[in-house]
Amino acid sequence: MERLKSNLLQRRLEVVKKRKELLALEEARLVRLMLQKKAAATQLAKVKKEKVALALEEAKLIRVIKQSSYPAV
Repeated sequence: MERLKSNLLQRRLEVVKKRKELLALEEARLVRLMLQKKAAATQLAKVKKEKVALALEEAKLIRVIKQSSYPAV
């Protein structure tokens, strides 16, 4: 049971990391739009909020995995 839980946590961590990468790309795109004087401020604010939430979730998952007996990374 613990091993299954650990595997699920590791998969969830991989998903969070992938979403974090995609958000970084989206943020870069929106920053370029902002520099071109196009309206993207609200979208950029949403992306930054989501990025912070993902960072918190990633930290939580890493802490939980480290506390278990199986190494995460």
